[in-house]
Amino acid sequence: MEQDLCPKHANCPLFRGEMLASKKAQEIYMRLYCEAGEKGRNRCKRFILSEAGEAVPHNLMPNDTRSLD
Repeated sequence: MEQDLCPKHANCPLFRGEMLASKKAQEIYMRLYCEAGEKGRNRCKRFILSEAGEAVPHNLMPNDTRSLD
């Protein structure tokens, strides 16, 4: 399990429970993105922006529909 965790989880407001009021919704997002290994990370817009060296807006969700450009 530890190897499947996103390497950025410690600083991620989603992972720390700062973005969603619903604990259940947070668990679902974490399962789909934070705990899903490379496949999850590669779909997470927060991770993608961070890896590109860009500032990640605090309210950006992993599946945000906004363009990364």
